[in-house]
Amino acid sequence: MSANKENNLVQAYLELNKFCQSSDYERALKAAGKILQIAPNEQKAFHCKVVCFLQLHNFKEALATLTNAKNSALAADLLFEKAYAQYRLNSPKEALQTVDSAPELTPALKELRAQILYRLEQYQDCYNLYRDLLKNTTDEYEDERKANMAAVVANLAALNPTSELPQFDENTYELAYNSGSTLAMRGKYNEALSVLKRAEQACSESVIDDGGTEEEAKEEAAIIRVQQAYCLQQINREKEAATIYQNILKDKPSDQALVAIASNNIIVINRDTNVFDSRKRMKAATAEGLEHKLNSRQRAVITYNQAILSIYSNQPDFCKQCCVKLVRDFGEDRRAAIVEASSLVKEGKAPQAVSLLLKHGGTLTLAAVQILLVNGDRKAAIKLLQESEYKHRPGVVGVLCTLLCADNELEKASLMFDELYEHVKNDAERMKLYRGAWRGAARCHGRAGRAGAAARAHEALAAVEPRDARSLARLVKALAAADPPRARSLAEQLPPLDQLETKIDIDALESSKWMMGAKVVKKTVQSKQEQSPGTPGSELGQKKKTKRKRNSKLPPNADLSKPPDPERWLPKYERTAYRKRRGIRRDVIKGSQGMSTTATDQYDMSKQQTTPTPATSAKSPRVEVKQTESAWQRKQQQKKKGKGRKW
Repeated sequence: MSANKENNLVQAYLELNKFCQSSDYERALKAAGKILQIAPNEQKAFHCKVVCFLQLHNFKEALATLTNAKNSALAADLLFEKAYAQYRLNSPKEALQTVDSAPELTPALKELRAQILYRLEQYQDCYNLYRDLLKNTTDEYEDERKANMAAVVANLAALNPTSELPQFDENTYELAYNSGSTLAMRGKYNEALSVLKRAEQACSESVIDDGGTEEEAKEEAAIIRVQQAYCLQQINREKEAATIYQNILKDKPSDQALVAIASNNIIVINRDTNVFDSRKRMKAATAEGLEHKLNSRQRAVITYNQAILSIYSNQPDFCKQCCVKLVRDFGEDRRAAIVEASSLVKEGKAPQAVSLLLKHGGTLTLAAVQILLVNGDRKAAIKLLQESEYKHRPGVVGVLCTLLCADNELEKASLMFDELYEHVKNDAERMKLYRGAWRGAARCHGRAGRAGAAARAHEALAAVEPRDARSLARLVKALAAADPPRARSLAEQLPPLDQLETKIDIDALESSKWMMGAKVVKKTVQSKQEQSPGTPGSELGQKKKTKRKRNSKLPPNADLSKPPDPERWLPKYERTAYRKRRGIRRDVIKGSQGMSTTATDQYDMSKQQTTPTPATSAKSPRVEVKQTESAWQRKQQQKKKGKGRKW
């Protein structure tokens, strides 16, 4: 190499070093290209060029540079950079192949491999790799590794809530958030809420301590608040959860995955109400690019909710497309069948819905039975239940018994319990689980007239509940007709009657009137107790009829020693003792009605004699009209004559 060329190469390396230290990657890229023009086989310059592309987020150019290198030896040692470029270009499978092709897994390649495994949702392998890294690596990134491992643990808890997984100290808000998420995945929502609140507070304090603003702290803690809202939603505090979701979406966060999850959860809260708002939210939950930011479980839930929303929106064709996507991309064939069957039922195609559910079998058979019952096809529902693999389950047995009894198929219902008894009689644990079925079996056998089968059902119930006196008493009653000696021997095991019940009235029980109700029985018993032996008519067993005494309503100042006033029903102005008040002029004459002839002449001034009075005469006393009969008597006479009635 000539001295001039070597000087130019040294000068270019000096520029490259200066630009790299100042993080000016665009100019460093040009400097690296200048070096490669001078010396195409310079390994360090080629490496710097690839790193500059990665720092500038130009992953396509970085991968193209590594792939199209003229000298393959230049890219042979850059497997980490190639795998990282593939990982960032959303090609995790190719990135994993590149990492696995390395002759030795360096710590950097292990870190990248763990990230790739997490993206591929291979959480168990990812967890094992992070555990190895934490044991064998000690540097300043230990807290970040713990946070990533806690995130892996949260996903493992979602897949298997009962698995034993490690717990982490809540040293950072990331660790606290992942610990809260793990508790939420295990179903411990109240505990998760308290942990997530501490994580939110720690997050805000951390951002502000690092020089951030309150808005930045709020945006950073948005993912924690969404997890809090999810926990509230799971414990039926949906109004609080909806408020949190809406407040987060109003702030328009930059995280597209966060927006999708909050929008999807609002759709779940809306259900079949506010369909227009749900459709708007669904657009945000299904935006482009989310397939690389959400895991398969989250994307499957969004697609499932999209299918249900299409039913509410009367879009059966789009619902079918969503169901096809559920089966093709996520393997959710059973959930897709349920949604599609619901859509068919809404369209009025119940037979097609039943056929679709029966193709998948299993628990979907019970959904098909539900559709048949809703449509009134009881016989087909009974047939399906009798042929299903769940016919010996307690709940299915109860449904079958109810349906058969409703169709008056008592014999079939009784035989069904016989089959159930033969199926589980050798399993003591299952016999205990079926104690409710044996009670129903005894009633069913009794209605069918099979006393022996009813006694066997009571015996099975007494065997699983040996300390239950009621079960033993029922068994004694059932055996009383079929096997009296055994019934007597079992009756001796019953406790005394006074220990069972101390308030039993034997007379009331023996009375034939107990069927008429408790009140009638109580009255009958009281009347028997009050009746004395010497009462006339007691020998005949007849009850003496007595008139019911009613409390008379009297005025508060009534004097019962005096007879009542016969004029008490007349108006006051028509009574004999009525006197008008002084100073009040009233027209006493009310016409011929109720007025005697003498009173009329008395007040007719045309018939009066005019006599002069001296100037100094005394005031005449009050003229009183002497009536021969009282006002009450006049009223009675007028009623007889048909006069004096006011209409």
